[in-house]
Amino acid sequence: MTSRRTPVAEPVVSIEAAQNAWSYPLFDAIFQRRARRFPLGAEMPGGVAPFKSTKEPVPLDEIEEAMLVMAGTGISGLNLSDLPFNDQTGSNWCGNTMIQFVGRTYASACGSHGTELFFTNDEGTYLMQMRDKLPAQMQEFESLDDREKIVQAFRANTVKLSAGRLPIPMAEPITLPFNQWNVNKPGTTLFMPVSDITWEYINALMLMLDEPNRAYVYDDMNGNAEPLKKFAGAGQLDRSRAYPLSGYEMGMYSAISGVEQAIMLQNIYLALQAMGLGGWIFSSSVGAAVMPMMGFRMQMASASQSGPFKPLDTSSPGRPVVVGLDGLFEPYCPPYYANMAAAVQAVWDAKWGAGGIYKEEGGPAPYRDRKSLDRVVAKTPEWCLEATKELCTYIWDTYGRFPVLSDPMVMSIWLQAHHLETEFYDKYYQPGAYQENIRSHMGVWHSAR
Repeated sequence: MTSRRTPVAEPVVSIEAAQNAWSYPLFDAIFQRRARRFPLGAEMPGGVAPFKSTKEPVPLDEIEEAMLVMAGTGISGLNLSDLPFNDQTGSNWCGNTMIQFVGRTYASACGSHGTELFFTNDEGTYLMQMRDKLPAQMQEFESLDDREKIVQAFRANTVKLSAGRLPIPMAEPITLPFNQWNVNKPGTTLFMPVSDITWEYINALMLMLDEPNRAYVYDDMNGNAEPLKKFAGAGQLDRSRAYPLSGYEMGMYSAISGVEQAIMLQNIYLALQAMGLGGWIFSSSVGAAVMPMMGFRMQMASASQSGPFKPLDTSSPGRPVVVGLDGLFEPYCPPYYANMAAAVQAVWDAKWGAGGIYKEEGGPAPYRDRKSLDRVVAKTPEWCLEATKELCTYIWDTYGRFPVLSDPMVMSIWLQAHHLETEFYDKYYQPGAYQENIRSHMGVWHSAR
C-alpha cells in the first residue's frame, strides 16, 4: 500500500491539482454528485455485479484530506448576524439568540456550531478540534495565498486520538450488511461528525422562555408535569403558549445533529466531485458501540427513571449514555459540570459574562461598532436564566440524563472518501457513471508528486 503521511512540502497555491479543484464549477459539482462506493482494492460480493479489484488501495494524501476536512468544518471568517436584535422600542426581538460570531463552512442555528469532525484512516483516528477557534478577519479566504490556511489549520487543529484505523465492527447489528464490504477498508478515509446537543439546546431554551416568546414548556413525557409553574404564576411565562418538552427535544435533535452533520458532509461530498474522488454519505454504524472506541465516556442514568424510560424490569441497568470526550469535546451537563444549573450558567456566561461574545473584550465581531452589542442588545434577564436552570435541573433529576430523548453527544451519519475503482464502473455501467476528473485523478494528483 502506498504511504502518504509525509507532509507535503510545497505551498498549496503551487499544487495545480488543488487549484483546479478549488476552481471547479459549483453547478457541475452539484449535478455530478453521486454515491460512488467502490474503492481501490475492494471486492463487490453477490451476483448482480461481482468484481474484485486487482489494484492496491491508495490512501488520500495530506492535501486531499486537508481540503476535504476544511471544506466540511473550516473557519471561513465572521458570520454576519444580520438580524434585528431589538424591535423599534428597544425591546428584545430574539436577536440575542446568536451565541457565536464565528463563520464556519457549515451552517448552524444561532451560530452555535456544536458539531466536530472526527476521521479515521490507515494511520489513526483523529479529531478536528475547531470548537473554540476564532477567525482573524472578516473573510479568511480572499486571495490565493490564503489557501495555505487550509493546510495550516489542518495541521494545527488535528488531534490524534489513537494509532491505526478505528476497528469498527463490520457485523450486524452494529454495521448494516450492505456497508460491510467497503466501509473503513484500507486506503479509505472515514469522516464521522459528532454533535453536542446540549450547547444549542440550552441557548435556544433561553430564547423560547424569554420575551416575546414566553413559551410554557411542560413535560408531556411525565404526566404533563409543570416544572415552570411558578414562572407562569408570576406572569413571566404564558400558559396559553404551552410547548411539550418532547417536541422541543425532537426539534433540537433535528436542528443540531440532523442539519449540522448533513451540511458538513454535503460540503465534503461536493468537494469529492471537484477533486475527482469517490465516496458517499450513509447512516453511521451504531454510535453507542463505536463512540467508546473513539474515547467517549459512557455514563449510566442515575435517577429513578420515573418517566418513559422506566425499565419494565427495575433491576435492569438500562443503556449507558454517550457523554463527552474528556478534555477535548465536552457537553454542557454532568459530569463536566457539577449540576445542570452550573451548565446553564456557563452557556449564559459565554454570551453575557466576562469575555462573552456581546462584550467588547469578547473576541472578533462583524460590526464596525463593537461596543453597540454590549450597550444595545437586550440581555437574557435573570428570571429567564433561573427558569432555564430550573427546567434543566428538573430534566436531570427526573431522568438522570440531559437531554431526555437523545444522548448529549450524537453521531448519526458518516461520509467515506476514497480513490475510485473505475474499472468496475467501466465494466457494468453506462457511460457517464463518473466524470473526467475522476478518470484522470491518479495521474493529476499523484504521479508528479
